[in-house]
Amino acid sequence: MATASDSGLAGGDGGRRRPLLQAVRIAGLRNRLALALLGLTIVAATIQGLCFWALEYWIERDSLITLLSRELDYMIETNAAPSAEPPGVGSLRQRYYRTDQPTPLSPAIAALEPGWHGDVMIAGLHHLVLVRELEGQSGRAYLAYDSRRLQVRGKRQIVSFLFGLAVVLVIALWGARRLAQQALQPLAGLVGQIRVLDPEQRAPRLVAADDPDLAVITEALNTYMARFDAVVERERVFSSAASHELRTPLTVIRGAVELLVAGVPDPSRPLARISRAVAQAQADLDALLALSRLREPPTSRVLDLDTLLPEWAELDDTTTTRLVWRLSPTRLIASPGSVHVIFSNLLRNAARAAGPDGEVTIELEHQRLRVIDNGPGVPDHELPLVFEPHFRGRDGGTGIGLYVARTLARRHGWELKLGNRPEGGAVAELQL
Repeated sequence: MATASDSGLAGGDGGRRRPLLQAVRIAGLRNRLALALLGLTIVAATIQGLCFWALEYWIERDSLITLLSRELDYMIETNAAPSAEPPGVGSLRQRYYRTDQPTPLSPAIAALEPGWHGDVMIAGLHHLVLVRELEGQSGRAYLAYDSRRLQVRGKRQIVSFLFGLAVVLVIALWGARRLAQQALQPLAGLVGQIRVLDPEQRAPRLVAADDPDLAVITEALNTYMARFDAVVERERVFSSAASHELRTPLTVIRGAVELLVAGVPDPSRPLARISRAVAQAQADLDALLALSRLREPPTSRVLDLDTLLPEWAELDDTTTTRLVWRLSPTRLIASPGSVHVIFSNLLRNAARAAGPDGEVTIELEHQRLRVIDNGPGVPDHELPLVFEPHFRGRDGGTGIGLYVARTLARRHGWELKLGNRPEGGAVAELQL
């Protein structure tokens, strides 16, 4: 069985491991981003290099074709003497042949049709050959160009391309890691802010970095934290309100039990108070549970408020405040627990403000409930704060009753207001 100290140690180890795991995750994300940038750079460099290589190849090929065509035209026009040596012999890079003159013509050349031939093997060597018909004569002219230098140049271009690609790879690797680190630095800062958040202090919020995309994430997290704080606050209010609202029926039950123990002549009246208090406690619990679970609406039924309100007016036995009733017949479909919680809180606050010898008037007409006291009223600077949780005025109290009453009223779509009367005292008005 694990002790509290054991669990604390385990929690401490988990707390120490958590920043390490977060750092590892960020490092993994940084590496993936760096690899993505590196891959894109290599692909872009490869495509660009191949395009340049193809462009240079075609430019050089077209230039060579144009040059050889002019050279062949000149030789035909000037009736130049054909080359004496066959292809592959000697140091000449180009040779000129004619079929109408005795020349050492290779069979590979003699079999060619008029036009341009890019790769012809003559004497074991690669040649570019241009063949043209002689105008006005029976025969053909041939110009063969040794392409070994072109092949060597092509190999050098391939080597240069691979070398350049390797240099680009090294530079891209270094740059991608730096760019990935700089790009994820705001995210690492946000993770650091989240790591040091204290769940016991709900006021702090995350600070957005100078990054529009990260600011959206920060705003979403802050919105979630605000909603979470609201849930926590609602649960705290529920626990406080439960103890606050159940105090009155428990007091009634305790007083009725004391009467039974004392042996009153007619026990039916204390028993009726106990039964009524138990039923009301159950209804109050249902209303408070509905307060803590926003998605679960409270159970509603038809209520005759002019009959129920006097039954719900349970005050402490030591309270001598006089109650004045001005009730018109009013029927309402609502949760009895919610209406009871709202009314009992308004009545207790009014009785506390009026004092032992004061007076509280309860008016009900036209779907409007008003609870009026003849006390000193609420200071003007406190009026905006009376419905805030845990706010306590000069009359004391728990600071939770009016907050719970307004929250329940809003859930039903009602409006609850509190103000001062010109003639003195305060008035709480619930518009149903």
